[in-house]
Amino acid sequence: MKSQEHFLLPDEPAKCHLIREGKFVKEGTSAKKWHLVIKNDSQREYTNNGKDYIKYKIEFLENCTYKTTVTGKSNGKNTMRLGDVIINKIMETDHQFIKISSQYFNKTDEFVLEKIE
Repeated sequence: MKSQEHFLLPDEPAKCHLIREGKFVKEGTSAKKWHLVIKNDSQREYTNNGKDYIKYKIEFLENCTYKTTVTGKSNGKNTMRLGDVIINKIMETDHQFIKISSQYFNKTDEFVLEKIE
């Protein structure tokens, strides 16, 4: 319910450039549990208080659509494998909040990121 508060007046058009660089957290999750850093066409997803990570190469397919490919990881327990591809589409933005739809393993997830840096 809380995420809908952010998108009552979404940016028109969506500010997709916000995802190109910065530090992000998933709404409702602490930065210690999970955060994402994007810089120089590379993305790192950190978990476990920053001890574990998955590294991705980013390729923008369109202004609001990008592909991430797993290029490295620290945690053998994670289900992601080297070479796995995720297609991400920015659905909406509202100030520092970004609603994303991710497609991988023949399923789609939606989540909200907050840009904190």
